[in-house]
Amino acid sequence: MKYHKLIENAAKPEGFWGKLMLRSMNKGHHALTDWALAYVDPKNGCRALDIGCGGGRTVSKLCDLVGSGKVTGVDYSALCVKKSEKLNSKNVLCGRAEFRQASVSELPFAEDSFDLVTGIETYYFWPDKLNDLKEVRRVMRRNGTLLLVFEMMKDDSDPDKWKAVEKRLGVSAVGRSEIAEMLLRAGFQNIRTHVKSDNGWLCATAEKE
Repeated sequence: MKYHKLIENAAKPEGFWGKLMLRSMNKGHHALTDWALAYVDPKNGCRALDIGCGGGRTVSKLCDLVGSGKVTGVDYSALCVKKSEKLNSKNVLCGRAEFRQASVSELPFAEDSFDLVTGIETYYFWPDKLNDLKEVRRVMRRNGTLLLVFEMMKDDSDPDKWKAVEKRLGVSAVGRSEIAEMLLRAGFQNIRTHVKSDNGWLCATAEKE
């Protein structure tokens, strides 16, 4: 029952089980996030956006990477925004981090606002993936980078690997060629995908030219 309650709060954490899910996310996505962030090289002073900021751990990592820059976290869960602000209270206080409640489908930012955008384990839940990617591209600056990260990668050798989780959440694992094609259709260039072969993690980077 506990596992099911946690999983059901993966998309939009709320209440008691949502709080537990956020703790689990911060712990469980730690190594995955560190692995993927090695594929980007943000410059000191750049502006970064984390979509689906969850418990706020990624924003904390990004604050360390951007130096004198600023990181914005967005999530459509009010609980996520609250918990992320608490985890990043020092960075918020000194103006290096901020959080907004918003949907990826309608980001409350002007065009050309961010040098780096990240989405760690959130793409599965985006309601209109192609148009949502276009919306992300809209708020990115020229030569900006998008990083998308997935623990649930489709595996042709084990097609049922994520079946139980997919069914419970109503989502689908993501394939390497599938995400590359979607990024291309959304207008991105210099698309690259990377797989950690020992556990099947997947990340994709793409640029706005």
